[in-house]
Amino acid sequence: MTLTVRTVVENSTNISVAVNLHEDARLEFPCSARSDDLTPVTVRWYRVNEHGDDESRVYPIPDQLTLSDNGSLIIRLSENDTTDWGTFRGAYRCHASNSYSEAERNVFIHVIGYVSLGQ
Repeated sequence: MTLTVRTVVENSTNISVAVNLHEDARLEFPCSARSDDLTPVTVRWYRVNEHGDDESRVYPIPDQLTLSDNGSLIIRLSENDTTDWGTFRGAYRCHASNSYSEAERNVFIHVIGYVSLGQ
């Protein structure tokens, strides 16, 4: 008999938020996952490119981006800091897995009033 242990991301609905370029923001995106006690779950966040066909792992950035112990992605941005808004806007994916299964949650950050260079 094969035992299948399923990874479950709690509240796995996708999130889409819009933030104003000219306001301070603290964005927190939870991503807690569970499985059985014998197969612990690993949670990792990834940044997804514009086309959705490539992703890169997210790492903490002091005073701006935090990965909490409970799996949340936290982004803190200052008003009118267009460099940071350009860095953090876009799509993110939470990927939870154990040795048997995996689950995901997607987050989309839209910046109101942001114009990328060249436009």
